[in-house]
Order: sequence, then structure tokens, then C-alpha cells
Amino acid sequence: MNEFPFTLTTLSKNPEYFDEVITLIEREFHYSSDLSYSKDFALLMDTLNFENCYLYVDDETNKVVSHLAVCPRVMIKNNFSLKVAFIGGIATVKEFRGRDLFKGLMNHALTIHSAHCGLFILWSEITGLYEKFSFHLSGGLIETGHAVFSNNDRPIGFNKTTFKDLSMKDFEAIQEIYSNFNQKYFFTVVREEKDWSIIKHMSSIDLYLKRNPDGEIEQYFCVNKGRDLTNIIHEVGCLPAQYMNMMKALQKFKTWLPESELLLSTNKEIFFTAFIRLGNFESLKTFLKEVSSDEMELYNVTGDMISFRYGDFEHQATHKDFMQYLFGPRPLKEFEKLALSPYIPGTDSI
Repeated sequence: MNEFPFTLTTLSKNPEYFDEVITLIEREFHYSSDLSYSKDFALLMDTLNFENCYLYVDDETNKVVSHLAVCPRVMIKNNFSLKVAFIGGIATVKEFRGRDLFKGLMNHALTIHSAHCGLFILWSEITGLYEKFSFHLSGGLIETGHAVFSNNDRPIGFNKTTFKDLSMKDFEAIQEIYSNFNQKYFFTVVREEKDWSIIKHMSSIDLYLKRNPDGEIEQYFCVNKGRDLTNIIHEVGCLPAQYMNMMKALQKFKTWLPESELLLSTNKEIFFTAFIRLGNFESLKTFLKEVSSDEMELYNVTGDMISFRYGDFEHQATHKDFMQYLFGPRPLKEFEKLALSPYIPGTDSI
């Protein structure tokens, strides 16, 4: 008798399991019938990412019993890029928990993607579980104000729409703003053409636009995302000269920004961005050396310790401390100027 009677596969190999996977996720995440996980997290569950959607199928019943997906992305700071992997869509049938299905999928995903991705990032409220896989809460996230956003209380000059309702000209204008401002100002996610093609159809996100007298878009922000991020402004973008004016207009609302923007917040509390795990050592080493103008160099990883140089000083730190030294909350003073607080908009988070 097979001691592990489950077959590991992917949605690219077995796309016929897609509906079953979505049903499993929505049941385990307690989705209501009027919401759709595949629409809210389209970047993860799109057919273009099926090769990274891993699942176990029960050999006896031919039913999906566990799923975990990886969304490979690129993050950028000062024109230097780092391949990362977002992990989500994690669910196991209740009756099959405790049989190492989640462990098997996680270890498989980490093994496959560690060859290329410098960091792994996931979002969860289950702290102890992911620390067993060397994920640690890292990154500083702020919420600028306390007011709950509503369409009736929106800032003057902004009008509501969705990505899918944009004209081609306006959609290209949003892409240009994101490329010329967000990707140059923040440590954020690069959006390639395939990503934008998926975002174009994410109808659960409300998009607000502000135009200049010539009708051209000069500011935008995103709020809501299906069940998640209700009344939270989770992405902002604008022409570079408009940033301070835009944030003044949005400051009273619950607007999520990286810790590097703390001076813009009336609420000085700092939250964790996500669970972050070291991936490919050489990839992260190269990125940090580039972004620090050669001031920082990683030497090696021995067990839970990372050895590195910053300036003329050599240090050692645990994985957890090292992640927080770099990404926050409250990064090490010497690292503050690197401004590596991750800004992962809700549009991209999974």
C-alpha cells in the first residue's frame, strides 16, 4: 500500500482541476457566494500562472486535497531589480490536514523557485506555522489616517471607475504613471505587459482618477479588492510633481504606504508588511550590493546566521533580525537611507 497516496501535479498539467481548486480555496477562506477568489487574485490564478499552481490529488478519489501557488514577480529599487516569489492560495481539505500535504507543497515550491528568486513573500495571520519554514514577519507598513474611505467622501476632483472600463489611452496613462513614478520612487513590484493585461480585468478593484484641465490623468488610487482591503486605499500613483498634493488629499483616510513614508502619516503605528524568507543567496547579494552602491556585501549563510559587511564594519545576524534590519519595521539606522521598506500594492498582493 502506498504510504503517501497523493499525486503531486500542477494546473498546467491538469487544468481540469481548476474549478475544484477554487472551490477548495473559497471554502477554506470562507468566501461568500457573491465573491470570487480567482477574480480578486487573478495574477495568481490566471492561466498564465498555472505552471506555478501546485496541488495534491487523492489517488483513491481523484479529488484535490491541497493547493499552494507561487506568483514569480520582480521588485525594483533605483532601477536595480530582484526576482521574488509571492506565495498564496494555500488550502487543504479539513479531513486531510495533519498528513504533511501543506509541508510537501511548501517544500516543493521553495525548492523549485529558490534557484531564481531572492526572496519569498506571503501574507497570513498564522505566525508559528510559517516560521517553521524560515518565514519571518518583516517590512514596515503604515496607515496614513483613521477615516474609512467612501465614495461620498472622496477627495474633490476624483471620479470612480474600474480598470476594465478605462479607454486604451487612459489605461496606457495609468501604466506610464506606475512606471515613471511608482517603480522609480518606491521599492515596489514591476508590472510587465502580461501583468497589466490581467489587472485590466480585475473588476473588484475600484479605481479613482483625477485629471488635469486637458483631461489627462495626473493622479489615481485604488481602493477595495473583493473581500479583502475593504475601504482601504492600497495603491497610489501620480505624476511625480503631484505626490505631496495627492497625499495631502488622501492623508485622513486609511491609506497603506511603506514605512519610508512615515512622515506623511497622522497615525504613527507601524505594521508588518508580510512574511519574508531568504531565497537565492546570490541574487539577494547582487541586488543589495547594487542598491547600496557597494556599501553592503553578503558573505555567507551558516545555519540561521547571515554574515555581511556594511561600510567598514562586519556583522552577523539571524535571518529574522537581518530581514527586519533591511526591510523594517524600524530598519537599522545605517540601512534607512536604502529605503527598502517594501511597497506591494493590494493589486499585486496575494
